Amino acid sequence: MHYTISRSVFNKHYTFDKRIGSIAVISLTIPAGWSPSGGADQRVSPLLGTRNYSATRSFNSIRPLANNPESLALDHINSEKPTNSSIINKILLNQNLSITDYKLEELLKVKGVEWDLPISTPENKQLLAELTGKSKYKGFSGVYIFIHKNTGHKYVGSSNLLRRRMDYYFKGDFPLSGKFLPLLHKEGVRAFKLIIFKLDCTIFSYKDCLILEQYYLLNKEFNLNTLRVVNAGSSKGDPVYVYDLTCSTLYYHAKSKIELKRVLKIHTETSKKFVDSKKPYLNKFLLLSYYIPTALTSNISVDKLVEIMQKERQDMYTLGTRRSISVELEIKEGNAFVNSDSIGQTLHFDSLTSCIEYLRELGLTIKRATLTKYIKNEKVFHNFLCKYSDNILPDHFSEVGLIMDEYKKLKVDADLDTLKVNRKNKPILVKGENFEKEFESITDTIKYFGTLNIKLDRKALYLHLKDGKKYKNYSFSRK
Repeated sequence: MHYTISRSVFNKHYTFDKRIGSIAVISLTIPAGWSPSGGADQRVSPLLGTRNYSATRSFNSIRPLANNPESLALDHINSEKPTNSSIINKILLNQNLSITDYKLEELLKVKGVEWDLPISTPENKQLLAELTGKSKYKGFSGVYIFIHKNTGHKYVGSSNLLRRRMDYYFKGDFPLSGKFLPLLHKEGVRAFKLIIFKLDCTIFSYKDCLILEQYYLLNKEFNLNTLRVVNAGSSKGDPVYVYDLTCSTLYYHAKSKIELKRVLKIHTETSKKFVDSKKPYLNKFLLLSYYIPTALTSNISVDKLVEIMQKERQDMYTLGTRRSISVELEIKEGNAFVNSDSIGQTLHFDSLTSCIEYLRELGLTIKRATLTKYIKNEKVFHNFLCKYSDNILPDHFSEVGLIMDEYKKLKVDADLDTLKVNRKNKPILVKGENFEKEFESITDTIKYFGTLNIKLDRKALYLHLKDGKKYKNYSFSRK
């Protein structure tokens, strides 16, 4: 064990291959306005004016976005220039994180403690507790670095609860994603050295941990990190893409709903309502959870985009239409809450609130957020089908909807392919006395045992799969 200073300058030559690879062009129904012959056709964007598009285009599976932080980080790494506060601030601009030259100098003076893993001696265990905390629920914040002994490859991360994060790695119960985790799972902690930088909470904040982590991420030697930009928002956030009403222009890509709120001022509850709903946000935008490769990236600035959204919000407040979105309620066959003469009819409401009040008068209670989810998923509620009125949708939206459905299907198919290779989504085999049954998922297993009046939740089933102990005379294992 020895001490090391966290200041380093690396000048070795390093090159990233940023080619992504192309995918086949998909045959889709194209909205009105595109040239069927494949020639260039002009389209008017409500925000940017006239632009040129081509109906037949080849594209990469992922196109770098304008001023994308990941692209900026990779460009800086390839430039081999030293990292300073200006570079870090530029990369973290959209995350409201910044650092001064003086503060960065102070961060780089923090000493790190290095171990050969595993940590086994009482002295080293005591030192680990002093650096990370004695409990995973209450501890210290800081930055950690794993160094692969054979190759020298490095991985850097940060946490506001270092003890919990170390337990996560040492116990080995983590998904096999990225570069570092599969290597750690395959070779074990013995293949690594560990450095921990504990930050004094009286001097530094958790945001300073992110800054120090970002400093190291801009170093080419940390090649076990898949991403080169820290995420100050939710680490498991779902991406949100902001398009125009024709899905031909991408205005912004947020890594999570938290970032969407922080940058574009779109509240998380609002984004839940609009993402993938085919309902225009502020009459000008569509919010999707998936990327459409045929869309061109806008060069409009974030500040200008926020200004446009704020003006639209103010106009809608003035008109009193901000929350008044008209909906339709279709009465399905078998509905027991209305007269039989009403079956098949469609009722019209000027807002979700008035629709909810109507249902309440019939003795049905449903929350606004729940009804919104039912509309998005086209789910029937006691033989009532609620949907947004067609008059809130832009012209030619049926064609755009086809494009959205196609790419959403591609996203779902890709997610299913991922699930097939995920260790935690393998079939579950349950054995008991004169009983043996295979289930496709944890959810199916829980539902089956519910029919037997045996309470089994997701957390408990994870534990039974892990420890192999019997529960109610049943054993659980993965196929």
